[in-house]
Amino acid sequence: MKLLQASTALRARVALRPRSTVLLDRHGELTAGELLDLVDLYRSGYRRPGSSNGLGALPPSAPARQVLVTALAGDGNLELRSSGSTGGPRLQRRGPLSAAQLSTLVDLGRRIGLRPGRRIASAAPGVHGHGLLVALGSLAVGAPLVDLSHLPAPSRVELLHRSSPDLLTGVPVHLLDLLEADRALGRGRPLRIARVVSGSDVLAPSLRADLARHFRARVHDVYGTTETGSLTVDGRPLRGVRLREADGLLHARTPFTAGRELVTDRGEVSAGLVRVLGRADGMLLSGGMLHDPSAVAHVLSTHEAVREAHVAVVPDERFGVRTIAEVTLEPSAGAPPRAQELRALVRDHLGAAAVPREVLLSSPAR
Repeated sequence: MKLLQASTALRARVALRPRSTVLLDRHGELTAGELLDLVDLYRSGYRRPGSSNGLGALPPSAPARQVLVTALAGDGNLELRSSGSTGGPRLQRRGPLSAAQLSTLVDLGRRIGLRPGRRIASAAPGVHGHGLLVALGSLAVGAPLVDLSHLPAPSRVELLHRSSPDLLTGVPVHLLDLLEADRALGRGRPLRIARVVSGSDVLAPSLRADLARHFRARVHDVYGTTETGSLTVDGRPLRGVRLREADGLLHARTPFTAGRELVTDRGEVSAGLVRVLGRADGMLLSGGMLHDPSAVAHVLSTHEAVREAHVAVVPDERFGVRTIAEVTLEPSAGAPPRAQELRALVRDHLGAAAVPREVLLSSPAR
Protein backbone atom coordinates (compact mmCIF):
# COMPACT_ATOMS: atom_id res chain seq x y z
CA MET A 1 0.00 0.00 0.00
CA LYS A 2 1.30 3.44 -0.90
CA LEU A 3 1.23 5.72 2.13
CA LEU A 4 3.01 8.92 1.21
CA GLN A 5 2.38 10.96 -1.91
CA ALA A 6 5.55 13.00 -1.56
CA SER A 7 4.48 16.44 -2.79
CA THR A 8 1.01 16.39 -1.18
CA ALA A 9 2.28 15.12 2.17
CA LEU A 10 5.16 17.60 2.28
CA ARG A 11 2.90 20.54 1.41
CA ALA A 12 0.59 19.54 4.26
CA ARG A 13 3.53 19.13 6.61
CA VAL A 14 4.96 22.55 5.75
CA ALA A 15 1.57 24.23 6.11
CA LEU A 16 1.44 23.25 9.80
CA ARG A 17 4.26 25.69 10.68
CA PRO A 18 4.04 28.68 8.29
CA ARG A 19 6.35 30.95 10.31
CA SER A 20 9.14 28.43 10.82
CA THR A 21 12.37 28.67 8.82
CA VAL A 22 12.77 25.90 6.24
CA LEU A 23 15.81 27.15 4.30
CA LEU A 24 18.85 29.36 4.70
CA ASP A 25 20.85 30.23 1.59
CA ARG A 26 22.66 33.09 -0.14
CA HIS A 27 19.36 35.02 -0.34
CA GLY A 28 18.61 34.76 3.39
CA GLU A 29 15.94 32.83 5.29
CA LEU A 30 12.87 31.27 3.69
CA THR A 31 9.88 30.49 5.89
CA ALA A 32 7.40 27.67 5.35
CA GLY A 33 4.68 30.16 4.42
CA GLU A 34 6.92 31.85 1.85
CA LEU A 35 7.84 28.47 0.39
CA LEU A 36 4.16 27.57 -0.05
CA ASP A 37 3.52 30.93 -1.71
CA LEU A 38 6.25 30.14 -4.24
CA VAL A 39 4.77 26.68 -4.80
CA ASP A 40 1.30 28.16 -5.39
CA LEU A 41 2.78 30.66 -7.85
CA TYR A 42 4.57 27.86 -9.68
CA ARG A 43 1.47 25.65 -9.80
CA SER A 44 -0.73 28.50 -11.00
CA GLY A 45 1.13 28.46 -14.28
CA TYR A 46 3.90 31.00 -13.79
CA ARG A 47 6.82 29.79 -15.89
CA ARG A 48 9.66 31.43 -17.74
CA PRO A 49 8.98 31.23 -21.49
CA GLY A 50 10.28 28.00 -22.95
CA SER A 51 10.96 26.39 -19.57
CA SER A 52 10.19 22.74 -18.84
CA ASN A 53 8.51 21.30 -15.77
CA GLY A 54 9.79 18.78 -13.26
CA LEU A 55 12.97 18.09 -11.35
CA GLY A 56 14.55 16.40 -14.35
CA ALA A 57 14.46 19.68 -16.29
CA LEU A 58 16.34 21.70 -13.68
CA PRO A 59 19.93 22.72 -14.49
CA PRO A 60 22.82 21.20 -12.49
CA SER A 61 23.31 24.57 -10.80
CA ALA A 62 19.72 24.84 -9.51
CA PRO A 63 19.69 26.12 -5.89
CA ALA A 64 17.90 24.20 -3.16
CA ARG A 65 14.97 26.62 -3.00
CA GLN A 66 14.24 26.04 -6.70
CA VAL A 67 14.49 22.28 -6.14
CA LEU A 68 12.08 22.42 -3.18
CA VAL A 69 9.54 24.53 -5.05
CA THR A 70 9.65 22.20 -8.06
CA ALA A 71 9.37 19.05 -5.92
CA LEU A 72 6.43 20.36 -3.86
CA ALA A 73 4.62 21.57 -6.96
CA GLY A 74 4.90 18.19 -8.68
CA ASP A 75 2.61 15.21 -8.98
CA GLY A 76 4.33 13.17 -6.27
CA ASN A 77 6.83 11.48 -8.57
CA LEU A 78 10.48 12.37 -7.98
CA GLU A 79 13.06 12.39 -10.76
CA LEU A 80 16.48 11.46 -9.38
CA ARG A 81 19.76 12.01 -11.19
CA SER A 82 21.85 8.91 -10.61
CA SER A 83 25.45 9.05 -9.43
CA GLY A 84 27.09 7.30 -12.35
CA SER A 85 30.55 8.18 -13.53
CA THR A 86 30.20 9.12 -17.19
CA GLY A 87 27.80 10.64 -19.70
CA GLY A 88 24.75 12.80 -19.18
CA PRO A 89 22.41 12.57 -16.18
CA ARG A 90 20.30 9.42 -15.98
CA LEU A 91 16.89 10.12 -14.51
CA GLN A 92 14.91 7.70 -12.40
CA ARG A 93 11.31 8.31 -11.39
CA ARG A 94 10.19 7.46 -7.88
CA GLY A 95 6.53 7.33 -6.96
CA PRO A 96 4.83 7.53 -3.55
CA LEU A 97 6.60 5.94 -0.58
CA SER A 98 5.38 2.65 0.82
CA ALA A 99 5.35 1.83 4.54
CA ALA A 100 8.50 -0.28 4.16
CA GLN A 101 10.34 2.46 2.27
CA LEU A 102 9.34 5.03 4.86
CA SER A 103 10.59 2.72 7.63
CA THR A 104 14.02 2.50 5.96
CA LEU A 105 14.25 6.27 5.61
CA VAL A 106 13.18 6.82 9.23
CA ASP A 107 15.94 4.45 10.37
CA LEU A 108 18.44 6.39 8.22
CA GLY A 109 17.39 9.68 9.78
CA ARG A 110 17.62 8.25 13.28
CA ARG A 111 21.13 6.91 12.78
CA ILE A 112 22.60 10.09 11.31
CA GLY A 113 20.91 12.38 13.82
CA LEU A 114 18.31 14.02 11.58
CA ARG A 115 15.88 15.54 14.10
CA PRO A 116 13.24 18.30 14.14
CA GLY A 117 14.75 21.73 14.67
CA ARG A 118 18.34 20.71 13.91
CA ARG A 119 19.99 22.70 11.14
CA ILE A 120 21.23 20.56 8.26
CA ALA A 121 23.92 22.04 6.00
CA SER A 122 24.15 20.36 2.61
CA ALA A 123 27.00 20.79 0.14
CA ALA A 124 25.40 18.30 -2.30
CA PRO A 125 23.45 19.78 -5.25
CA GLY A 126 19.72 19.36 -4.79
CA VAL A 127 19.18 17.98 -8.29
CA HIS A 128 21.21 14.86 -7.47
CA GLY A 129 19.83 11.98 -5.42
CA HIS A 130 22.01 12.75 -2.39
CA GLY A 131 21.08 16.42 -2.19
CA LEU A 132 17.42 15.81 -3.02
CA LEU A 133 17.03 13.19 -0.27
CA VAL A 134 18.60 15.57 2.25
CA ALA A 135 16.44 18.51 1.16
CA LEU A 136 13.15 16.61 1.28
CA GLY A 137 14.11 14.73 4.44
CA SER A 138 14.89 18.00 6.21
CA LEU A 139 11.56 19.44 5.12
CA ALA A 140 9.69 16.33 6.26
CA VAL A 141 11.11 16.32 9.80
CA GLY A 142 11.10 20.08 10.29
CA ALA A 143 14.88 20.61 10.18
CA PRO A 144 15.99 23.91 8.56
CA LEU A 145 18.17 23.27 5.50
CA VAL A 146 21.33 25.31 4.87
CA ASP A 147 22.18 25.30 1.15
CA LEU A 148 25.97 25.44 0.71
CA SER A 149 25.96 24.17 -2.88
CA HIS A 150 27.17 26.27 -5.84
CA LEU A 151 28.70 28.98 -3.63
CA PRO A 152 32.17 30.54 -3.95
CA ALA A 153 34.45 29.42 -1.13
CA PRO A 154 34.26 32.66 0.93
CA SER A 155 30.45 32.72 0.78
CA ARG A 156 30.27 29.03 1.64
CA VAL A 157 32.45 29.42 4.72
CA GLU A 158 30.60 32.58 5.81
CA LEU A 159 27.20 30.87 5.56
CA LEU A 160 28.49 27.78 7.35
CA HIS A 161 29.68 29.84 10.33
CA ARG A 162 26.64 32.10 10.36
CA SER A 163 24.19 29.19 10.38
CA SER A 164 26.14 26.99 12.86
CA PRO A 165 24.55 23.74 11.62
CA ASP A 166 24.10 20.64 13.74
CA LEU A 167 24.72 18.34 10.77
CA LEU A 168 26.80 18.71 7.61
CA THR A 169 26.45 16.40 4.62
CA GLY A 170 27.90 15.96 1.15
CA VAL A 171 29.90 13.76 -1.18
CA PRO A 172 33.51 13.27 0.05
CA VAL A 173 34.85 15.70 -2.56
CA HIS A 174 32.40 18.35 -1.30
CA LEU A 175 33.40 17.75 2.31
CA LEU A 176 37.11 17.92 1.46
CA ASP A 177 36.57 21.14 -0.47
CA LEU A 178 34.67 22.68 2.45
CA LEU A 179 37.26 21.49 4.97
CA GLU A 180 40.09 23.09 2.99
CA ALA A 181 38.10 26.30 2.50
CA ASP A 182 37.35 26.58 6.22
CA ARG A 183 40.99 26.00 7.08
CA ALA A 184 42.03 28.79 4.71
CA LEU A 185 39.20 31.29 5.25
CA GLY A 186 37.78 30.47 8.68
CA ARG A 187 40.28 32.82 10.38
CA GLY A 188 40.84 30.33 13.13
CA ARG A 189 37.26 30.55 14.40
CA PRO A 190 36.36 27.19 15.96
CA LEU A 191 33.17 25.65 14.59
CA ARG A 192 31.70 22.53 16.14
CA ILE A 193 29.35 20.45 14.00
CA ALA A 194 27.90 17.52 15.92
CA ARG A 195 27.55 15.21 12.90
CA VAL A 196 29.14 15.03 9.46
CA VAL A 197 27.51 12.64 6.98
CA SER A 198 29.36 11.44 3.88
CA GLY A 199 27.71 9.52 1.05
CA SER A 200 27.69 8.64 -2.67
CA ASP A 201 31.39 7.72 -2.77
CA VAL A 202 34.07 5.98 -0.72
CA LEU A 203 35.09 7.98 2.36
CA ALA A 204 38.85 7.73 2.88
CA PRO A 205 39.89 7.03 6.50
CA SER A 206 42.24 10.03 6.41
CA LEU A 207 39.44 12.41 5.36
CA ARG A 208 37.13 10.92 7.97
CA ALA A 209 39.73 11.60 10.66
CA ASP A 210 40.37 15.15 9.40
CA LEU A 211 36.65 15.98 9.40
CA ALA A 212 36.19 14.58 12.90
CA ARG A 213 39.16 16.54 14.22
CA HIS A 214 38.46 19.87 12.50
CA PHE A 215 34.73 20.06 13.24
CA ARG A 216 34.92 18.00 16.45
CA ALA A 217 32.23 15.87 14.83
CA ARG A 218 30.92 12.34 14.81
CA VAL A 219 31.39 11.29 11.18
CA HIS A 220 28.99 8.86 9.47
CA ASP A 221 29.63 7.00 6.22
CA VAL A 222 26.38 6.22 4.35
CA TYR A 223 26.50 3.69 1.51
CA GLY A 224 23.83 3.16 -1.11
CA THR A 225 22.91 3.48 -4.77
CA THR A 226 20.20 5.29 -6.69
CA GLU A 227 18.63 1.96 -7.69
CA THR A 228 18.55 0.45 -4.16
CA GLY A 229 18.32 3.54 -1.95
CA SER A 230 20.50 3.89 1.13
CA LEU A 231 21.88 0.56 2.33
CA THR A 232 24.15 1.01 5.33
CA VAL A 233 25.32 3.55 7.89
CA ASP A 234 28.88 2.97 9.09
CA GLY A 235 28.75 -0.51 7.57
CA ARG A 236 25.55 -1.67 9.28
CA PRO A 237 22.47 -2.34 7.09
CA LEU A 238 19.39 -0.18 7.52
CA ARG A 239 16.02 -1.56 8.53
CA GLY A 240 14.46 -3.53 5.68
CA VAL A 241 17.76 -3.91 3.81
CA ARG A 242 19.08 -7.39 3.02
CA LEU A 243 22.70 -7.62 1.89
CA ARG A 244 24.71 -10.71 1.07
CA GLU A 245 28.07 -11.42 -0.53
CA ALA A 246 28.56 -13.87 -3.39
CA ASP A 247 31.82 -14.27 -5.30
CA GLY A 248 33.08 -10.92 -3.99
CA LEU A 249 29.96 -9.01 -5.07
CA LEU A 250 27.33 -7.40 -2.85
CA HIS A 251 23.72 -8.36 -3.58
CA ALA A 252 21.01 -6.07 -2.17
CA ARG A 253 17.27 -6.41 -1.72
CA THR A 254 15.53 -3.35 -0.26
CA PRO A 255 12.07 -1.79 -0.14
CA PHE A 256 13.15 0.27 -3.16
CA THR A 257 14.00 -2.70 -5.44
CA ALA A 258 10.43 -4.04 -5.79
CA GLY A 259 11.40 -7.47 -4.50
CA ARG A 260 14.39 -7.83 -6.83
CA GLU A 261 17.93 -8.57 -5.73
CA LEU A 262 20.44 -6.26 -7.38
CA VAL A 263 24.22 -6.40 -7.58
CA THR A 264 25.64 -3.14 -6.26
CA ASP A 265 29.43 -3.19 -5.84
CA ARG A 266 32.38 -5.35 -4.94
CA GLY A 267 32.56 -5.94 -1.22
CA GLU A 268 32.34 -8.29 1.72
CA VAL A 269 30.07 -8.96 4.67
CA SER A 270 31.64 -10.05 7.93
CA ALA A 271 30.09 -10.21 11.41
CA GLY A 272 27.17 -8.10 10.22
CA LEU A 273 29.39 -5.34 8.85
CA VAL A 274 29.46 -4.46 5.16
CA ARG A 275 32.69 -3.32 3.56
CA VAL A 276 32.65 -1.85 0.05
CA LEU A 277 35.77 -2.54 -2.01
CA GLY A 278 34.94 -0.98 -5.37
CA ARG A 279 32.53 -0.88 -8.27
CA ALA A 280 31.30 -4.14 -9.76
CA ASP A 281 32.52 -3.08 -13.22
CA GLY A 282 36.05 -2.46 -11.90
CA MET A 283 35.84 1.32 -12.34
CA LEU A 284 35.99 3.96 -9.65
CA LEU A 285 33.69 6.92 -9.23
CA SER A 286 35.34 10.26 -9.88
CA GLY A 287 34.20 12.32 -6.92
CA GLY A 288 31.00 10.34 -6.47
CA MET A 289 29.07 12.70 -8.70
CA LEU A 290 27.79 12.40 -12.23
CA HIS A 291 29.79 14.35 -14.77
CA ASP A 292 27.71 16.69 -16.91
CA PRO A 293 30.19 17.76 -19.62
CA SER A 294 27.72 20.05 -21.39
CA ALA A 295 27.07 22.04 -18.21
CA VAL A 296 30.79 22.45 -17.55
CA ALA A 297 31.43 23.54 -21.14
CA HIS A 298 28.60 26.08 -20.89
CA VAL A 299 30.03 27.63 -17.73
CA LEU A 300 33.50 27.86 -19.27
CA SER A 301 32.03 29.54 -22.36
CA THR A 302 30.58 32.35 -20.21
CA HIS A 303 34.10 33.69 -19.60
CA GLU A 304 34.69 36.73 -21.83
CA ALA A 305 38.09 35.42 -22.96
CA VAL A 306 36.77 32.01 -24.05
CA ARG A 307 35.64 31.53 -27.65
CA GLU A 308 34.50 27.91 -27.21
CA ALA A 309 34.94 25.01 -24.81
CA HIS A 310 34.55 21.25 -25.04
CA VAL A 311 34.72 18.77 -22.16
CA ALA A 312 35.60 15.09 -22.59
CA VAL A 313 35.39 12.25 -20.08
CA VAL A 314 38.34 9.84 -20.39
CA PRO A 315 39.52 6.75 -18.47
CA ASP A 316 41.80 7.27 -15.47
CA GLU A 317 43.71 4.60 -13.53
CA ARG A 318 43.24 6.29 -10.15
CA PHE A 319 39.78 7.84 -10.40
CA GLY A 320 38.17 5.55 -12.98
CA VAL A 321 37.42 8.58 -15.16
CA ARG A 322 38.59 12.17 -15.39
CA THR A 323 37.45 15.22 -17.30
CA ILE A 324 39.54 17.25 -19.73
CA ALA A 325 38.39 20.71 -20.80
CA GLU A 326 39.71 21.93 -24.16
CA VAL A 327 39.33 25.71 -24.24
CA THR A 328 39.85 27.95 -27.26
CA LEU A 329 40.64 31.54 -26.27
CA GLU A 330 39.59 34.81 -27.86
CA PRO A 331 42.77 36.44 -29.19
CA SER A 332 41.41 39.99 -28.72
CA ALA A 333 40.25 39.60 -25.12
CA GLY A 334 43.41 40.93 -23.49
CA ALA A 335 45.36 38.91 -20.94
CA PRO A 336 44.37 35.24 -21.31
CA PRO A 337 42.91 33.49 -18.24
CA ARG A 338 44.94 30.87 -16.43
CA ALA A 339 43.69 27.31 -16.19
CA GLN A 340 43.25 27.75 -12.43
CA GLU A 341 40.96 30.73 -13.00
CA LEU A 342 38.71 28.67 -15.28
CA ARG A 343 38.67 25.80 -12.80
CA ALA A 344 37.58 28.24 -10.08
CA LEU A 345 34.78 29.49 -12.37
CA VAL A 346 33.40 25.96 -12.69
CA ARG A 347 33.78 25.32 -8.95
CA ASP A 348 31.79 28.46 -8.08
CA HIS A 349 28.93 27.64 -10.46
CA LEU A 350 28.68 23.83 -10.36
CA GLY A 351 30.59 22.74 -7.26
CA ALA A 352 33.90 21.02 -6.61
CA ALA A 353 32.87 17.69 -8.14
CA ALA A 354 32.37 19.28 -11.58
CA VAL A 355 35.81 20.90 -11.84
CA PRO A 356 37.79 19.46 -14.79
CA ARG A 357 40.93 17.65 -13.72
CA GLU A 358 42.74 19.18 -16.71
CA VAL A 359 42.21 22.43 -18.61
CA LEU A 360 44.01 22.70 -21.96
CA LEU A 361 44.23 26.24 -23.39
CA SER A 362 44.76 27.04 -27.06
CA SER A 363 44.43 29.95 -29.47
CA PRO A 364 42.16 29.75 -32.54
CA ALA A 365 43.75 28.48 -35.73
CA ARG A 366 44.67 31.21 -38.24
